[in-house]
Amino acid sequence: MSFASLPFACFFVVVFATYWALRRERMRHAMLLVASYAFYMAWNPWLVLLIVGSTILDFAVGRALARCDIERRRKMLLAASIVGNLGVLAIFKYADFFIQSFGTLVEQFGFRADPRTLGLLLPVGISFYTFQTLSYTIDIYRRRIKPERSPLRFALFVAFFPQLVAGPIVKARDFLPQLATPRRFDWRKLDAGLMLILVGLTKKLLIADNLATFVEPVFANPERFTTTDLWLGMFCYAGQIYGDFSGYSDMAIGLAKLLGFDLCINFASPYLATSLSSFWRRWHISLSSWLRDYLYIPLGGSHGSRFKTVRNLMATMLLGGLWHGASWTFVIWGAIHGLALVVQKSYGWMTRGASTIGRMTDGAPQWRHPLGVLSGWAGTFLVVNIAWVFFRCQPTIDIDTGLMGSTREALNTAMFYVTHLFIPAAPPNPVWMMDKLPMLMLLGLLAAMQIHGEWVRRGRPGIRLPAMMAGPAYAMWVLLIMIFRPPHAAPFIYFQF
Repeated sequence: MSFASLPFACFFVVVFATYWALRRERMRHAMLLVASYAFYMAWNPWLVLLIVGSTILDFAVGRALARCDIERRRKMLLAASIVGNLGVLAIFKYADFFIQSFGTLVEQFGFRADPRTLGLLLPVGISFYTFQTLSYTIDIYRRRIKPERSPLRFALFVAFFPQLVAGPIVKARDFLPQLATPRRFDWRKLDAGLMLILVGLTKKLLIADNLATFVEPVFANPERFTTTDLWLGMFCYAGQIYGDFSGYSDMAIGLAKLLGFDLCINFASPYLATSLSSFWRRWHISLSSWLRDYLYIPLGGSHGSRFKTVRNLMATMLLGGLWHGASWTFVIWGAIHGLALVVQKSYGWMTRGASTIGRMTDGAPQWRHPLGVLSGWAGTFLVVNIAWVFFRCQPTIDIDTGLMGSTREALNTAMFYVTHLFIPAAPPNPVWMMDKLPMLMLLGLLAAMQIHGEWVRRGRPGIRLPAMMAGPAYAMWVLLIMIFRPPHAAPFIYFQF
């Protein structure tokens, strides 16, 4: 069930009414757990067993870690959690990728290879709940949190349906204490939750899904379009993926608020960032903070030699790219961000102590001069958009033709696309992009929403309507979404991760 669908709306109305009608907190938790499993089983009933298995494993490991003081045994318990969770993730998400990559490598040495893929169905949201449960056992191992004693509360932490499929990735130390405290109905949370849901629906249905109509033909056949249209197609995809994913996050946070829970913010006007490190503090914040806390810092972070800092940055971003999917295009996307972060770090090392138009804070330039701000934003926006081309050019999974053939095709498409962004393309019979005015209006609306969000984030007053006008305004808002949305809502992009 997609958030932007009538079946989900009916489902949530029943859950919402039942949840607040129940008085005992334990009954509420049990009802939410059943609802969460039912929500997930709408895609594939059997794959819920993977969530149940991960829940049982990490609950048991967490309790055992708390009772054990022998460091060797504690490491073995943590290893069991890591191997168990990442092992399932590797089998379902990466097995076919590595099998066919190995087959292609063998063929490069002149040997014939006929790799047999497993053809396993990718469980929806497996990357999200795997990282979520891993953070729980790692934090217990580090003695930062105590283990949850209630199997019911822990199971709900893992499977809570608003953020189960595409995040935000919730840490146990942020969510479990909320389950331990009785929830009280709050009209302010209801108002904030409904507003977030409306904003999310606007980003998804009105902006992202409409931009997709411009994106699809350009990325399907970039050789048929001019350089101008390739640039526009790239910008449209940047708007599409932001509207799609941040729209889901807004709805997830809003739905949780309607049930009395607070989830972490996942986006903070990322396209206004003036450096790559700032971008990653604004984009998919729950993933970037997870990679920082559980990968980058344990590897050594920015402490130690410069070589180690570069190594840690590249390893983190390469694995972050691979987290998104089993494709070399995702790895290249991560490598572009990693190299850009290394260049940024190098700039900080070279200018340390020098008088420049800006200063370095946490490895990121903090510009003082308007020209520095503009150039920092333009450079960051350009790198992010070029990287999105590789992210968008994904291989088609075809068991008959093989994954590696489609991977080469995806890489060739991405390289052709990026090359002709800078080398003018003049196809013999160009296909002109459709009427550009609606596209520019959608991109302008998305930019305005980010600017308003940044304004509010910096403590400035946001747009608020008088109480008497709020109801009619919300009704008109919903009507506009229904009128201008495409006939069929596209699946959320991050469902595949």
